[in-house]
Amino acid sequence: MFGRKKTDEEKAAAKRLSRIRAAAAAAGVTVIGEKFHQAGQAPIPVEGSRVTIELGETARKRITATRVALTGIFALWLKKDEQKLYITIEHPDGVILYPVAAKKEPQARVFATMVNGEATGVE
Repeated sequence: MFGRKKTDEEKAAAKRLSRIRAAAAAAGVTVIGEKFHQAGQAPIPVEGSRVTIELGETARKRITATRVALTGIFALWLKKDEQKLYITIEHPDGVILYPVAAKKEPQARVFATMVNGEATGVE
């Protein structure tokens, strides 16, 4: 009638994306369409992304390549807020950094597991 029927793979991908969207919203991450979005940064695709989480207290002790890539030489002088949680989403097309409240750690870990799950075999 109005289109073709979705294959089982397409249905599974749509269901996975829907779950990731819900988990992302709970963690404070924006997903529009099939891409992660952050103001002032280029959107990156959900598919093929890898999520890492750092607490402000541990992140403060080291300078990451992501931080240098986002802020340049100023990364040496920038301090990270210890009351925040830093969600880093990496993809071959780019990197996005989300600072969120540390109280959202459980939601952020669920989100990271859902995005990274395909690579680790966890659903």
